[in-house]
Amino acid sequence: MGRAGLEAPPPPCDATVTPGARGRQGRVGPRPQSLAFRGCWPRASSPPASPRCRRRCHTMAFVTRQFMRSVSSSSTASASAKKIIVKHVTVIGGGLMGAGIAQVAAATGHTVVLVDQTEDILAKSKKGIEESLRKVAKKKFAENPKAGDEFVEKTLSSITTSTDAASVVHSADLVVEAIVENLKVKNELFKRLDKFAAEHTIFASNTSSLQITSIANATTRQDRFAGLHFFNPVPVMKLVEVIKTPMTSQKTFESLVDFSKALGKHPVSCKDTPGFIVNRLLVPYLMEAIRLYERDFQTCGDSNLGLGFSLKGDASKEDIDTAMKLGAGYPMGPFELLDYVGLDTTKFIVDGWHEMDAENPLHQPSPCLNKLVAENKFGKKTGEGFYKYK
Repeated sequence: MGRAGLEAPPPPCDATVTPGARGRQGRVGPRPQSLAFRGCWPRASSPPASPRCRRRCHTMAFVTRQFMRSVSSSSTASASAKKIIVKHVTVIGGGLMGAGIAQVAAATGHTVVLVDQTEDILAKSKKGIEESLRKVAKKKFAENPKAGDEFVEKTLSSITTSTDAASVVHSADLVVEAIVENLKVKNELFKRLDKFAAEHTIFASNTSSLQITSIANATTRQDRFAGLHFFNPVPVMKLVEVIKTPMTSQKTFESLVDFSKALGKHPVSCKDTPGFIVNRLLVPYLMEAIRLYERDFQTCGDSNLGLGFSLKGDASKEDIDTAMKLGAGYPMGPFELLDYVGLDTTKFIVDGWHEMDAENPLHQPSPCLNKLVAENKFGKKTGEGFYKYK
């Protein structure tokens, strides 16, 4: 309650009360608008307003201010919920997957920083990217070689390299990790980068087997963390699995879907479940193919390593591959695919799933697979797996 005579005189009835302006009752405008309250304030020639009229006007002004604040808050929330348009990408890992992701991002107008531990690795990665780009250009610009050369040079100019991830992530809209499938190593990486990346930066892992949530928990940006699973070879394979954890925001999810489309890929969505979609179906199929093959041998493995066993046969690996190519229309048989993916990678996935669910028959380890991996026969990348390569 103020002293008598200190209250400002009320405005005329036709005046406009502008909510949200300075002062308790808002600023008085010169013309009535849609939010003006008429009939509450007396005209100069009218008798003083009744206490009831004054209370009504104060109440209406308060309600209007609250409404306008709500509208303002909604607008702010809407602005903060806008999707991130990914322009600058940092790719951690210069192997086949990381180099492939860097290539397709740069080829579609994004600026890319490719990061790995040594300059030698990065030089090898850039050489591989250039060779891959020239194959793409030869096919895409068959009738215009000059345009193909320009495409290659422009794409390569959009890729820079670094051995210090922390020094480059500050300008990234998106950081994609494609390093070794080791949860501890990934967690240490993201925990460090979380301190240097900008507030809006989205983190994504290209893991094919680890739980995205377990990786995201190493950071303070669980809402800006998701899975972005590409397939090898990245420049050729059109699919991208976008993995949304329980903490991933809708804004982050939609931003990654848009980014995948901008790369010319076809994104599919999946929850953070083991193996996501493709590997959840593919790995058990590959393991069942190995079991068919194992049972074709009287002995498989090395008894000295505890890996030997004796079973009756079902089918040879050659016949299994032929059957799936000609009978199911698959471009590669399961053993060809196993050697292409890497036997060590397959074993890593199966061992992880077996540890989580030891009773599941789909996740049981394979003596033959274990033996080959123990002998460092990982497939095409080592020159020998289920088949030998020159």
